[in-house]
Amino acid sequence: MVVVPVRAEAIKMARDWLGEVLGGWGQDAYIAKLAVSELVTNVLKHTDCGTATVRVVRGSGGTVVEVFDASAVLPVAGNGDLLDEGGRGLAMVGALVKDWGAEPRDGGKVVWVLLPGDGSGAAV
Repeated sequence: MVVVPVRAEAIKMARDWLGEVLGGWGQDAYIAKLAVSELVTNVLKHTDCGTATVRVVRGSGGTVVEVFDASAVLPVAGNGDLLDEGGRGLAMVGALVKDWGAEPRDGGKVVWVLLPGDGSGAAV
């Protein structure tokens, strides 16, 4: 788990940490880092939280990356309408990962992505 300050450097800090955690995951790590970049960017852009917490949970169903922040406002993926001002990043993430979601947690919310691979380059 890594706690990143909510400022511009947070995105790079979260990506770098995730790269270390996922080690030799190859292309699957690139997808994970792209997803965590978007999720941390959303914390920066849409909340006034002081920090975001990023963690990786490995289980029999796959590997999940979670980003927790202290805002209770859940994200919504855009529908691709040209007039929409936001949500395109989550739509992109949704196209790259196996699944994603958001749920309230004590004192805020967690936004998670289920990674599409297991580090071998093969889908799980």
